[in-house]
Amino acid sequence: MIDYRVLSPAEFEQFWALDSYAFARQYHRGRYTPAVIAQLRGLFVDGEPVAQLQIMPFQMQAGYGELAVGAIGSVATWPQHRRRGYAEQLLRHACAELRERGAVLALLYPFRHTFYQRLGWALTGERRLVQASPDHLQSFAAAPGTYVAATAAHIAELDTIYRGALRGRYGPLVRDHDWWQVDVLHTWSGDPYHAFIWRDEQGRGRSYLIYRLERNEQGDRLVCRDIVALDPVARAQLFVFIARHADQIVAAEIPTPIDAPLNALLPAPAPTSVIPLFMQRVLDVTRLLSDYPFAPVGNGRLTIQISDDWLPDNAGRYQIAWDNGRAEVTRLGAGEADLACTAATLSQLLSRYLRPRTAAAFGLLAAPNRQALTLLKQALDGLPPFCGDYW
Repeated sequence: MIDYRVLSPAEFEQFWALDSYAFARQYHRGRYTPAVIAQLRGLFVDGEPVAQLQIMPFQMQAGYGELAVGAIGSVATWPQHRRRGYAEQLLRHACAELRERGAVLALLYPFRHTFYQRLGWALTGERRLVQASPDHLQSFAAAPGTYVAATAAHIAELDTIYRGALRGRYGPLVRDHDWWQVDVLHTWSGDPYHAFIWRDEQGRGRSYLIYRLERNEQGDRLVCRDIVALDPVARAQLFVFIARHADQIVAAEIPTPIDAPLNALLPAPAPTSVIPLFMQRVLDVTRLLSDYPFAPVGNGRLTIQISDDWLPDNAGRYQIAWDNGRAEVTRLGAGEADLACTAATLSQLLSRYLRPRTAAAFGLLAAPNRQALTLLKQALDGLPPFCGDYW
């Protein structure tokens, strides 16, 4: 008999043992509060634990509004039980639970992209990681203001800057106080990050930096966890701050949204790599399209055919009708559609990682009705995705 259920507090040590084995890491045990332990799930076969994960309910910024999502982490199976489909069964149960709880998307960072891709998860976006030396940052000019060491007492101020700077993006989590304190201001091992807020002459917090100093054989590095600013002057002050470490570090690792032209601001390009963001999976097409905060488009309508082999309840033809900017979604019967794609492609379109015309050009979106394609392009207008959190 196969059973999926919430792990009890008494079963936490079993979860801890498998998590440590599968990921060769040790989270700080203090992060597993009773509320977090209540998020742990296990798959049992005849009473024996075979696989486990954690589900975390979040609100996620989605451009013009927010979406209810479920983040999945710590997916692991004991080695003696692998290659038997238990991880897939576990994920199926978790997705059903999240859907019942109102989540429209399931998010995760994959141990292997191909495993989740065949189950309908899709890459949501990418970000840049810029390896800037202090010399790259010496040209930024200091402005009047102060740097204030930030602690948990400054979370409200940090969150105001965070929300303001990332407004309009798809992907940033809506961070509550606990997430800030445990997962943003501290590493997974429980060590505190260094954190500073830059305030202008009027005392207004306009940017912040959260980072750690990392020992490296080639020289120490300043590794940014968050680097967030409301405007160009405030952003420059963070680079000024990093440049003051010239006698201490050889480079700073600076994460940026994929469209942030940091190298255009530098006297010479810094080494840059592209890092995948999380993957996501559509749980409920009707609710997702109904809840999605589309860009204002006035009036118009289109039909889109969605295919989904792993969650066949999603498969069908949907109409999206906009009336004075408000979208109404109706599930239709069989028939012709203006557009057609998989649920995975739909999630990439909604994240704005994949643009409608690009999806059509590369064969990911069938678009026999070009007017519908233009309408979808307008409805999904906005900034590319970004997320600075891991789980």
